[in-house]
Amino acid sequence: MSGRMKEYLSVAVMFALTGFFFLLTPSEVASGGSIFPKVIMALLLGLTVLKLATELLHPKSGAAAKKADKAAQANRPRFWFILGSIIVYIFAVDSVGFYVSSFVFFFGLTVAVQYEKRTPRGLAVRFVVVTCFMLFLYVLFTKVLMAQLPKGMLF
Repeated sequence: MSGRMKEYLSVAVMFALTGFFFLLTPSEVASGGSIFPKVIMALLLGLTVLKLATELLHPKSGAAAKKADKAAQANRPRFWFILGSIIVYIFAVDSVGFYVSSFVFFFGLTVAVQYEKRTPRGLAVRFVVVTCFMLFLYVLFTKVLMAQLPKGMLF
């Protein structure tokens, strides 16, 4: 399969997934309760249209396509690690809880997939950033949106 065909296929898959998720969004959700998934789907749709426009207006040359394929081959183990982590996270949310599993997931993923060398300072920075992000999510979901998230061991 040619590189251009792969690009068009990936765009078609993204359009299909966005439509599928939109159809799965329940209509009986309380007013405002479906805002977050609809915003995510709109962003996903917008990025897919941007990808399609980029591919149509500025197709990759043969050399650029080969370079992109080589980079994709080099990053394939990283992709499978991230996909596996997402799957583990999905199953951990119910048993461990949203906040604990999200903290472990975000911190572990940012450390595991970083390209630069790991240093104590870099780990501390990631720890602070993930902690602030989790505090933001706590305030957003628990205090502002008053959403009931999966509870687990600590929260």
